Amino acid sequence: MKHLFTSFLSLLGLFSMAQNSAPFDVVLEPITISALPGIQSYTAAEHDGKWLIIGGRLDGLHQRQPWQSFDDAGHNRDVYVIDPVNAAYYHAPLSGLSNDTLEAQLAATNANFAMHDSLLLVVGGYGLSAGSVHITHPMLTAINVPAMMNQIITQGQISASTTQSITDEDFAVTGGKLLQLDTTFLLIGGQRFDGQYNPMGHNTYVQEYTNAIRRFSVSGAFPNLSVQHYTAIVDTAELHRRDYNVTYMTDGSNLDINAWSGVFQYGADLPFLHPVEISTSTASPVTSFSQYLNHYHCPSLSLWEDSAAAMHTVFFGGIAEYYYDANGTLVHDNDVPFVNTIAAVTKQNGAYNERLLDKAMPNYLGAGAEFFVNEDLDFTGANIIDMDALTADTTHVGYIYGGINSPARNVFFGGMTNSSTASSTIYKVSLYRKSTVGIKQEQNSTEKGLGAQIIPNSRGSNLEIRLNAAQSTVTQVSVYNMEGKLLLEHEMKAGAQRMFATGITAPVGTYLLQLKSGDKKSEMKFIWH
Repeated sequence: MKHLFTSFLSLLGLFSMAQNSAPFDVVLEPITISALPGIQSYTAAEHDGKWLIIGGRLDGLHQRQPWQSFDDAGHNRDVYVIDPVNAAYYHAPLSGLSNDTLEAQLAATNANFAMHDSLLLVVGGYGLSAGSVHITHPMLTAINVPAMMNQIITQGQISASTTQSITDEDFAVTGGKLLQLDTTFLLIGGQRFDGQYNPMGHNTYVQEYTNAIRRFSVSGAFPNLSVQHYTAIVDTAELHRRDYNVTYMTDGSNLDINAWSGVFQYGADLPFLHPVEISTSTASPVTSFSQYLNHYHCPSLSLWEDSAAAMHTVFFGGIAEYYYDANGTLVHDNDVPFVNTIAAVTKQNGAYNERLLDKAMPNYLGAGAEFFVNEDLDFTGANIIDMDALTADTTHVGYIYGGINSPARNVFFGGMTNSSTASSTIYKVSLYRKSTVGIKQEQNSTEKGLGAQIIPNSRGSNLEIRLNAAQSTVTQVSVYNMEGKLLLEHEMKAGAQRMFATGITAPVGTYLLQLKSGDKKSEMKFIWH
């Protein structure tokens, strides 16, 4: 084990970091698969513990110049199957489809996608056409996920027999979200963007927000699917959003959708802060709540806690107008930078509450990444994890792959756009219940009176030990792992005090803290996360 504790500091005050009052926190463990490329803003499906990755970009944040932005070299023109459990991946070129138009759409970025039984529906997306012109593709393509995965793994190629495409101008949308309620698909927000991007609004492109939820159904058997359109829900004020998070919500019996934040406001190049609650026929803004953190699309995790009648949505990094600095101060940045914030929004009794979690993303990762849920868990529907079924101290809930890895908050300005990359790292995500961690009162004491508490705080890699009752003698502090190996010995001076162990790099697990002061003794287990 590499140094468990590097130093102790005596502190008089409380944590300056904003405290996490959520009933859980998360653990991220990096997994590296040799030679796996980094991809961001891709289309994804999950089947049998493996992931199908299509399209997206192989580079980082897009360039500012029209002739460089979203260039051909950055298009992902392979299809990948990733097996995170066995740390393996397989791939095949899109050219095996023998269809230039279809290949161009599936190489696009920021497409809208959703599963329909074993089919992955891919709608729109922005990129180069078969004629090398930047467009938003007016297509819906259905992909037989098991069949395409099997072709890639066993043959190293794909064929058109695994796909069916429907051309329709209503599907020319990028940066929206596609979800299904009952038998209706909802294509929520987004835009049509044709031409070459530039940040100054010069006439190299034509941009039109949908300002709508486009509704349709899919019927028939693959590869003879048909689409029926329904009247769209239009709201030019509230649905003027793109490149954002849209997730399922439940109250334990009903399934709905929330559109979170999104860009851009009409009067400023800033995100919306309030969400919109969506059903199959309505879109209702929630102006009483402001979501300050995690504004652009990033990985998200959904949890329903039936025992508390609470719906939790966790957002991992990305880009936001606000973030907390090292002192726990909420910072407002009009440049809307990359952030490493992990935060949870809880809806309970009709009210929303946003909390900063202890853990942070590495670097400024998250934008353009996806969350792949652990399929072995119990769900309440639509990949919403049944939180009450998570009985272990720590539970593996899924993975995060790809996205833009930025070395700094603001890299869009000052010639730094080349400094960001597409991440190739996979992060295994575990959730631990705060009912089994956090503040731990003394247990197994030979005599009460030490008044000991221990507070793991993974965000700062610190461990706080408190003695609340004054002692007349020195307190001996010892930490053991569950095999009984002594990892730390230290003496705390007499009297009530707080002390910090800092710079901890111990692995996730259960440890034993033992305190002795004269003839008094306390022992307590704690989870290091």
